[in-house]
Amino acid sequence: MFARKKLTNIDVYETIVSRENSIIQYLFESVRQKKLIKAVQYSKLETKTGEILFNLGFGDYDFETKSISDRENSNNGDMRNVFNTVLSTVPKFFKDNPGFPIYFQGSDGKDSFEDECRNSCSKNCFGICKNKNRRMRTYTYFLNKNFKELSEYYTFFGLDEATKVFVQYVPKKIYIAVLVYQKK
Repeated sequence: MFARKKLTNIDVYETIVSRENSIIQYLFESVRQKKLIKAVQYSKLETKTGEILFNLGFGDYDFETKSISDRENSNNGDMRNVFNTVLSTVPKFFKDNPGFPIYFQGSDGKDSFEDECRNSCSKNCFGICKNKNRRMRTYTYFLNKNFKELSEYYTFFGLDEATKVFVQYVPKKIYIAVLVYQKK
């Protein structure tokens, strides 16, 4: 059903697209230590000002609810392939949905995350939770590393934590969310 393929010298899993109402999902199978179905989900959102954008979510797929769980870390031994597969859906999304920006924020970046994490975390963090915004750090690390190349095709804005305002993305600055527009 699913396969692995090379995309410009990068291993990615083959995706199958599913559209239902205002949700677009790219499903794929992570095959390393165990077989897991993963999903990259783009959910349509409308801002207070009426702008339409799509929230990028990612996680393990639940066939019963047709939803994803983005709280789990499956540690299946294929993180790079999975991450590359998630990234490979961005150009596909823009091709099928021109003019709509993508919003992404790690599920571990929400205000309630620290309290939830402290209830089950084995790290016993004092002061600042070491897991908070870990996913966003991963996303922005990739973006920073490839910013020049990616900027040829996309425009990026980062959500400043202090002001809660989107500003022009500057590599290596810390943001709590990113907004991506495809250049015309």
